[in-house]
Amino acid sequence: MKPSPAISATAGALAFLVVGVELGFDLIVLVRLVILGGALGQIVGYDLRDRRIPNRIVLPATVACAALSLIGGVRLSSLVGGGVLIVLLFAASLLRPAWLGIGDVQLALLILCGLHCARLLAVMLAVELAVAVALLFAVRRGREALRLALPLAPFMAAGSLLALLI
Repeated sequence: MKPSPAISATAGALAFLVVGVELGFDLIVLVRLVILGGALGQIVGYDLRDRRIPNRIVLPATVACAALSLIGGVRLSSLVGGGVLIVLLFAASLLRPAWLGIGDVQLALLILCGLHCARLLAVMLAVELAVAVALLFAVRRGREALRLALPLAPFMAAGSLLALLI
């Protein structure tokens, strides 16, 4: 039995809230982290089960996180750095859609809006985690592992949480 989206969202929101409180973030950042964690909790479930990232979750969460970032005082350099990363990911998704889908790019945008300062580290950690698991599959299954497609959302969620802790 798979957990319901409400349970996944609550678990994600609580995980990010606990880390945010422990790190002493202000109220606006805590609200942004709760939105991010709740959305990531649901998205991970959908990506594992259906291999897709629903727009009805990722887009409203991205808008809410972006608005809270603006209220909290986002720096222009943050916008430029995040924009460059999204453009690179979008180009990669056009070149290799089997490796990186548009939903994954939208998820990266959500993480960029939700994490603000730890965003680049989160994406790098997510990629490193995904590569490590892919290498483990390759060692275990050999050439058969080349046909496997790993959902990226669980790695993006883990990378986001780790980026806050580092």
